[in-house]
Amino acid sequence: MATIGLLLAFFVFRDGFAQRKQRLRRIGAPSGSRARHVKTGPWASGLIALSAIGGMGSTVLFRKWALLASWHGRLGVGTALVFVLMWWMGRKLIPETGPLAGTHGILGLLALFAGGLTGLLGISMLP
Repeated sequence: MATIGLLLAFFVFRDGFAQRKQRLRRIGAPSGSRARHVKTGPWASGLIALSAIGGMGSTVLFRKWALLASWHGRLGVGTALVFVLMWWMGRKLIPETGPLAGTHGILGLLALFAGGLTGLLGISMLP
């Protein structure tokens, strides 16, 4: 589920980054980019949050490991929190000119990198 969430988040980020470039050039965003970004962004954040909750549950219930005993778990929770914060900030943005737009974009890039690193750390934990 996290892999699908990260893949979706990549496409959301791509649309957001294209909008940022166009805004800085003072020209309109690509057709449908904003609508797609606003529509799919919450889905990506939700999938990441659900995968963090599911991962913690499976760690404790099925593997009988201590909760958040690994770097993968800790970084995964942190990544999910960044995605949720980014979703919340995105809801507060005024289209294209909001004061939180820069922070929202930086959090998006940070979230993608953190999600990728979380995935790499999790590979060693696969059965």
